[in-house]
Amino acid sequence: MNTVSQNPEANTRNISLSDLIRLFWKSKKIILAVTLLCTCLSIGYLVLVQPTYQATTRVLPPQASDLAEYVESVNTIDTGISEKDTPRPLDSAHVYGIFYTNLKSDSIKNKFLTQYYLPYFAPKDEVETEQVAKRLDKSLSITGSTAEGGGLNVSIKAKDPKLAAQWANDYTQLAVQATHAELLKNLQSEISAKKQSTENRIATLRQLEQDLQNLKIGRLQDALTVAKAMELEAPMPGTTVITLDNSPGNENSFMRGTRSLQAEIDVLSKRKDQDAYIAGLPKLLTQQALLQTLNSTPEFSVARIDMAAQPPYEPIKPIKPLVLLIGIIFGLFLGMFVVLIVSTIRND
Repeated sequence: MNTVSQNPEANTRNISLSDLIRLFWKSKKIILAVTLLCTCLSIGYLVLVQPTYQATTRVLPPQASDLAEYVESVNTIDTGISEKDTPRPLDSAHVYGIFYTNLKSDSIKNKFLTQYYLPYFAPKDEVETEQVAKRLDKSLSITGSTAEGGGLNVSIKAKDPKLAAQWANDYTQLAVQATHAELLKNLQSEISAKKQSTENRIATLRQLEQDLQNLKIGRLQDALTVAKAMELEAPMPGTTVITLDNSPGNENSFMRGTRSLQAEIDVLSKRKDQDAYIAGLPKLLTQQALLQTLNSTPEFSVARIDMAAQPPYEPIKPIKPLVLLIGIIFGLFLGMFVVLIVSTIRND
């Protein structure tokens, strides 16, 4: 009696693989129907869901020739005006590093968000604006490295392939323009500061020389008065007759005589240009001439567009073959699971 009652449980627990195969084969229509249903659902998903595309702009460091005019202007400032022994290091790697910093900066991202991204989505309130900004954070990708002249990739995702390509190129151009403007502004500010400093130093030296001349004329006039009082017309033996610069004279200038003193006073009074007698002025005038001829708007490039973004043909998601494969596999397993459930319910 006990043996008969235990047989059903033993049969249930010891279902063989061949039993499962026969069960699934017997219920193949159910399995195929469920698989077909899941496959149709996958196809429906692919039809209804709007695909997402990703476009990429590839950027390379500038070549030495791209920076030649800019580097020439900077070197002229360093060696010809500031008189440095060696000019500051300014090569393509340095400029490329500045470009990379701007490319990754929040200022460029916010500028792109304001000029391109928000106008396209047209959010109605602050909540939607924040959602659009978060969408940009997820869609934007900047990869690559500036080490050893490596390239950078600027990628943006969008539902429209043409729009994705346009945005990737626009974002890159914003960083290029910002870097170009930054370097050009630095150069022009330095040139302007050097010009102002040089002009101020020249004006100071000229004013100082004029003041020294007036002082010397005053001393000579005093000496002339003494010489006239002594009725000394010719210089005494061993006395310096005349000096053309504005160096201070000695206290015995009256010994030169009235004719020598009056002649020097006349020369100094009629002198209109003091530049030939100002120490250090020729060097400053040379620097001023260099600054006047210096190119403050050089042509240069901060990066090379190796490959501009093009509208992609294939979306990055959903991946159609993968979605269909998942639908088929899921349908098969779901169909077999349904068969097992139905078989278990019937046996019970």
